[in-house]
This record gives sequence, structure tokens and C-alpha cells, in this order.
Amino acid sequence: MNNPLFALLLSTSGFMLLFMLTAQAADNPHEVSRQDDPSSCIVCHDSEPKLKDDNILNSKNLTVHLERFRLNGVDMCSSCHDSGVVHKTGVHVDFPIPADLPLNQDNDITCLTCHYTHGRLDSDRPQASFSFMDRLLNAQRLQKSYLLRRNNSDGELCLTCHNTP
Repeated sequence: MNNPLFALLLSTSGFMLLFMLTAQAADNPHEVSRQDDPSSCIVCHDSEPKLKDDNILNSKNLTVHLERFRLNGVDMCSSCHDSGVVHKTGVHVDFPIPADLPLNQDNDITCLTCHYTHGRLDSDRPQASFSFMDRLLNAQRLQKSYLLRRNNSDGELCLTCHNTP
């Protein structure tokens, strides 16, 4: 076939496949275990927390103690993550929210409302929504947890608050 568009798509797809095969995953600063230097905890925590075992700490279902962080649940996350490309925070919630989706002391949404802070980034199934192109070109995205407190592959997490009757 002598179609320039087809040739462009084929070469672009080949480049993307090569990039995906050679790309290295970055270390996950959210993956914490007893083997890690405990002094690194005080970047976010006001004191060195005591880890109970040698396994990777998963804080998904642990109670959030905002008073134990150096910064609030937005500034702490924004110190490493770009705060301009995520859900709006600081929104006051005036309706009941399940206990596993913690709000701050003023009933405002923070990053910690939907995300937990410690755990592995991979999961056994998609935790976030995905597209047809993700299935074709970004299989790794299908195994990302995004440290979400609840599954959101079909919008379940978002619908907890954005459920319109």
C-alpha cells in the first residue's frame, strides 16, 4: 500500500511500541517499608511513624490523621505533584461522605479524600477509567492503582459525590 497516512501511522505506532518497551519505571516514593530510612518519613510527617512489619505499607484503609502531617492534604501532595492537573480541592462538602473518603477538619475535599499516600502503584485490574487506545498502546496504565481509595474504572469513586439523580 502506497498511502502516506498509513506509512505515518505505522511508523508512529512502531516508535511508540519501541518507547514503551524501553521505558524504565521510576521509583515509587509512595512505596514504603521498614527497610526504608525512617528519617525520610519526616518530609511529610511531623515525626517518624513506627512501621508494624517488613511488608510494603498500604495506607488505603487506614484512618487519616491530618494532624500528623507537616502540611495540609493539598500542600503536602503539591510539593511533588502538579496541582493544576487534578480534581479541584478546597471544595466544601455539605452532604454525607463515606468514612473511607476523608475530608479535612473544615469538610473540604483534599487530595487525601480520593487518594491514599502509601502503597504499590500497580494493581490486578484498572483502578482508573481507560480508553480503547490505552488497551492498544498503554497496557501498563491498565495495571495502575493511582493510589485511589476506591475503584474508579467505571466512575464509581467519582459517583460517590457526583451522583446526580
